[in-house]
Amino acid sequence: MKRPSFAISERSQARPTAVAPPPAGRSATSLGRRAMWAGSLIWLAGATALQLFRQPGEPSWNSVWQEDGGVFLTDALEAPITSVIEPYNAYLHVVPRLVAAGIAPLPLEWAPLLLSGSAALVVGLISIYVYSASAAVLRTQWTRLLLAALVVLVPAAGYETNANIANVHWYLIFAAFWVFIEGPRTRGAVAVGGVIVAVSVLSDPLTGILLPLALWRGATAKTGLERVVPLIFAVSLAIQVLLGVFEDPVAPYAPSHVGDLPGIYALRVAGSALVGDQLLDNLWKPYGYAFAIPALVLVALACAYGLRAVRGHGRWFIALALALSVIYLAVPLMLRGTENFLDRAEFNLNGSRYILLPVLFLLTALLVIVDRIQPRLSFDGRFNLQLAVTVFLGFLVLTNYSISAVRSGGPNWDTTIVAARKLCRERDGVAPGEQRPLIGSIPSLRRDVGEVRIPVAPNISEPPFAVVIDCDRLG
Repeated sequence: MKRPSFAISERSQARPTAVAPPPAGRSATSLGRRAMWAGSLIWLAGATALQLFRQPGEPSWNSVWQEDGGVFLTDALEAPITSVIEPYNAYLHVVPRLVAAGIAPLPLEWAPLLLSGSAALVVGLISIYVYSASAAVLRTQWTRLLLAALVVLVPAAGYETNANIANVHWYLIFAAFWVFIEGPRTRGAVAVGGVIVAVSVLSDPLTGILLPLALWRGATAKTGLERVVPLIFAVSLAIQVLLGVFEDPVAPYAPSHVGDLPGIYALRVAGSALVGDQLLDNLWKPYGYAFAIPALVLVALACAYGLRAVRGHGRWFIALALALSVIYLAVPLMLRGTENFLDRAEFNLNGSRYILLPVLFLLTALLVIVDRIQPRLSFDGRFNLQLAVTVFLGFLVLTNYSISAVRSGGPNWDTTIVAARKLCRERDGVAPGEQRPLIGSIPSLRRDVGEVRIPVAPNISEPPFAVVIDCDRLG
């Protein structure tokens, strides 16, 4: 006799009964959630790896970014708890300091990988959130995927902001923007949005530029739950201003001139959005404004077309993204200095961190334009448009993926660790006559008796940044 396809308990010897399958809708939902989680984990792993492998020369997992080691890790080694609320350069850096505090107790050999890996992981998580939240504006999954990919691989990130915790706050601001655009309404969404807004504000007071959005969300909220995120924003901003901005004021790095801003936007923002950062010196040095002005005009024409062609809320969003693109260039540069950005003879990519958000907001506006004009096209027209935009952005990302960065020249972390241990053995750290006072707000410039400085990027003869550690702890 043919055996049944299911097992029968010998103990009960009960007659088998058919098990009713779960409802089709519930099964499909469960399968969709598993697929979503699997896709998110694959995306996160890929995004993290792409950032870690992006830096040419000395790899990011064996080199330490200047403030990552010279400020955050050095402070965490000395005071892992209290350093979390210690301001640096006029503001709190809660996320970088939390990361450094978690790394400080671990073997120092792991520091480069953990620092760069943590930053890459955070940016990967932000890209997933942007993909999800942008559904409030972007109607097609295709444009949402492109935007998420740009968060990870935008050309302007290659030189200064890729895979280091010191500059992760720029990405957090972009994520906080999407929190207010999405307007979370469920408890889970509010919890995620509240955390993003809090850590963004507590890591950079420039998140305060989004205050009008927070006020708008608070004023239009229909439930108490919807007011939670704006309230978190307000409280976090108050803490940042009181403990950061007022506690540790800092002077500009260079003079600021309002007249420099249009040229900087044309070259570094419009130019970067069109050709990336890799070719900017090859185009700016020989051609100057003959390259920058046409780049600005081309971008302006595309934006003007979008503002005219897109109707309703899409038009207002495009205008908002473009306004933030300009504001997030003007405000930081006027606070820090505009000089040298347009110097053709000595042009370099220094200050790229100030370009990241303006480029991201500009590209976001352009993607919304593409997204909103698609329904008017035929099937072939939509396909051709998607293909053209994907090829353009893919070419832009690929040609600018590997950009020589500040950290590309090292120094090699393994080599400097060996040299530091040798110095500790030979001289018992730093002799009293070579002790240096604390200069400015860079703690790594201090060298007390029994301590040693381990240089980090940039790789110059007398680096301003270094990890300072007690020889006894270094071993």
